[in-house]
Amino acid sequence: MGDGADWRHPHGPGCTYKEMPDHPVVHLSWEDANSYCEWKGTRLPTEAEFEYAARGGLEGARYAWGDELTPGGKHLANLWQGTFPQQDRVLDGFGSHGPVKQFPPNGYGL
Repeated sequence: MGDGADWRHPHGPGCTYKEMPDHPVVHLSWEDANSYCEWKGTRLPTEAEFEYAARGGLEGARYAWGDELTPGGKHLANLWQGTFPQQDRVLDGFGSHGPVKQFPPNGYGL
């Protein structure tokens, strides 16, 4: 991430979201997200609703896919590996964020 990063410039002033059409939106404030929802006639999920959806039907598991971080040595989500924020070892194949649909969906298809 660079200085001056925002949702329009995910890696700073020299980068635009238009160069990354398959990446998730990042650096978005609650106010921005809430305004978008109001514009769409919907609402943000509560924390409990978000957690429920993120779990994909697994209750009591440490991660959304089970209890093991890397089952069979395979990464199932884009996570920071290393000392934050100095070093991301990028063991999952992606720095800060990666394109969508790079990891399998959870039990709810999310």
